[in-house]
Amino acid sequence: MTPEELLSQLAPVRMPTEFATFGLRDALLFVALGIVTALLLAPLLRRLTVRRPSSLQQVRDEVAILRSERPEARIVGLAALLRRLDPAAPLAGVQLGDLYDPRAATDPEPLERAVLSAARQRRRP
Repeated sequence: MTPEELLSQLAPVRMPTEFATFGLRDALLFVALGIVTALLLAPLLRRLTVRRPSSLQQVRDEVAILRSERPEARIVGLAALLRRLDPAAPLAGVQLGDLYDPRAATDPEPLERAVLSAARQRRRP
């Protein structure tokens, strides 16, 4: 028997009418698939579209945290922050020895202004 003869003897494929028409079950299936897909994609989309604070705002937040520290820890933290932002920037109003002397009476305000200035300069193109 040749393949052509075998094909001619086969009966045509018959589908039940429920499978050939779009019904309520099909619509509910697509709605359920849409909900499952949305639940799976929502965390990814939320992570991709979350608003992040600017680098200047992050520096301001770090400076605000350092304000609650002891003066010697605040000066060291501000100096480290300034070095991270601009390694070539001078330590405004701070002698290098003051970073290592806990009894040094150094005002951290000029250093804080230098940190914020370096953050603004870094933000500009």
